[in-house]
Amino acid sequence: MTRFVLPVIAAVIWVVLPSCKKPPEFTPYDNTAEREAFYKRYNDGVVETMTKRRSELETALGGTLDETDRKEKQHELDDLLRRQQRPAYFETLTEADLPQDLQWTTNWDEPELGSPEAKKGGTVHSYIPGGAFPPTIRACGREANNSFRNYHWDDIELSLTNFHPETGNVVPYLADRWAVAEDGQTVYFHIDDDAKWSDGREVTSGDWMMTFYVYLSPYLTEPFYRAYYGEQYWGVASYGKDYLCIRLAFPKPLTAGFAGFIAPFQEDFYREFGPDFESRYAWRPRPTTGAYKIEKEDILKGRSISVTRVKDWWAKDRKYFKYRFNPDRIEYIQVRDEEKVFQLFLRGDIDIYLMGDAKKWYEKSEVPNVFNGYIEKATFYNEYPAVSRGLYMNLSMPMLDNQDVRIGLQHATNWEKVIELDLRGDGQRLNLLNEGYGDLSHPTLQTRPYSVKLAREAFARAGFTEQGSDGVLRNAQGQRLSFTINFPRISDIIPFMLRLKEEALKAGVEYKLEAMDPTASFQKVARKEHEISFNGWQNQLPVPDYYQQFHSKDAYEPGTKKPRAMTNNISVFADPEVDKILEANRNARSMEEIRDTSYKLEEIMNERAVWIPAYRRPFYRVGYWRWIRWPDNFNVRLGNEPEMNHVHWVDQDIKEETLDAMKDHRSFPEKNVVFDQHRKKPAANTEK
Repeated sequence: MTRFVLPVIAAVIWVVLPSCKKPPEFTPYDNTAEREAFYKRYNDGVVETMTKRRSELETALGGTLDETDRKEKQHELDDLLRRQQRPAYFETLTEADLPQDLQWTTNWDEPELGSPEAKKGGTVHSYIPGGAFPPTIRACGREANNSFRNYHWDDIELSLTNFHPETGNVVPYLADRWAVAEDGQTVYFHIDDDAKWSDGREVTSGDWMMTFYVYLSPYLTEPFYRAYYGEQYWGVASYGKDYLCIRLAFPKPLTAGFAGFIAPFQEDFYREFGPDFESRYAWRPRPTTGAYKIEKEDILKGRSISVTRVKDWWAKDRKYFKYRFNPDRIEYIQVRDEEKVFQLFLRGDIDIYLMGDAKKWYEKSEVPNVFNGYIEKATFYNEYPAVSRGLYMNLSMPMLDNQDVRIGLQHATNWEKVIELDLRGDGQRLNLLNEGYGDLSHPTLQTRPYSVKLAREAFARAGFTEQGSDGVLRNAQGQRLSFTINFPRISDIIPFMLRLKEEALKAGVEYKLEAMDPTASFQKVARKEHEISFNGWQNQLPVPDYYQQFHSKDAYEPGTKKPRAMTNNISVFADPEVDKILEANRNARSMEEIRDTSYKLEEIMNERAVWIPAYRRPFYRVGYWRWIRWPDNFNVRLGNEPEMNHVHWVDQDIKEETLDAMKDHRSFPEKNVVFDQHRKKPAANTEK
């Protein structure tokens, strides 16, 4: 799932004020019978849908079709006939039912992560990103995809398999071995015998049966999960408690990684999952398979949330974990003002601070605690997919439905000057929606550069040729080239917007700036009420995903021209012909097909000027107190922030040494280190 983020910090930010109200009481509930009935009902629905679709395809193939259409329908029918050989989505089988010819494999050959010098223990003091207290600690359902979810779910919970953050290869997590069937889409997993939940219960195949039930149920507000797990998977099967099978809807490269990249929901904990799930489980701490858990007493609404290292964590000695997840505790305090967060960091109340703001890096961190070596700084060049940060145009709005207007706006928006002046040159112009995927990212495509001449030429093609006394171009009907840019009211962003507004007027465009509370800004964009919005998407490994941002089904309400709210298609882009390429990209069976369709999609979106790419940084910068220690190579290649993979640790001896030195006015060497082992040279933009 692509995460929607703000241009500078995480995006889905919801304001929850502390409350003295007594939490609601819920009647105990057991969904076992309902779940079993759901499995049968869902299986019956799958069979019914397949039967109907088979009849439609056979009828169509018996008629007159062009060669391309016939080939596509025959291909779909072949897949459907294969699925009908094993039609049930949910299956409960025994270990004796496992195929006898499976070739089991694993991968303990990748490099260890972290440092052998890492020390366990201590507390890391951090903060809740975005300034707002999270509305829930659920992992799914209404408001779950908030700015804090990474810190208690995405970066903590374990899946069956995962992708090694240095090499990108598939490695074992909760499963210690797996077998990919000959069809390239069915994967069998054996759950590690030692895998345990934090409450001591054994991890079993039933936990994944519960997981698919939750995602496919009608009790989640968002339709995303039902659509994704219904369309991208053919089913899940338990083979006793220690084995399971996950069937993808299409053969995939890195099959074991795609099929195994699902963190489970504990069957026992989610037995009360039902119609009131989103309220019942909003603040209920869950058992975890990962290194950190949230305790009930660690939730202080309006103040802080903490995570505590699981005592005797089952994976603490496993190769890919033994030098990671080192602190005993991480405390995330709520601070509403980002500037105050920075000041708390400078005085030592916060241990680590990600410095995305050039002014903080170059000017505001020029303080005695840095000069005296108490605070250290690092720049780390990574190879993580870039945030697709930029101005997103709502194509359902007047004038923005005109491609020449959009091309003109691309040329009228001077991100180059923002990079040069506001970012102090510490950035590169972003060219692609999905940049940073190696050879899966288009190697030569470049965005349109700032050019008053080219902007005015494009506007003239759209009929905007007369310039008013205010400098804004008009067409023959008197329409002005005036657009409102919605953006979150964050101090780091405001100078960018003011500069874009000033530069755009030179090309005859008025940008009206609408700074809003981050929550209100997100909600307006989600309702598709914006003209232009400044935000971004944190793209995920291992492959690009364009489907949820641009597929027609997420653009408009069916059969209407009313934009469909609460989907990721914030551009309201709809083209049935492009849908075919989007579907081919999502359902691709090889890396070559992913690459080819990704290139086509980037070229289409570039040609049609659906957005105005902003900038990317091929590195992150971080300040940290010297008692926070890192491996010799600092961090992993495939990570987008320093704490994401938990390779750091707290050195209590160095902390005591530092605090004593501060009292005695002693200093250490100033440190500002660059780790550029993964640095790549950017391509130059040659269009004038």
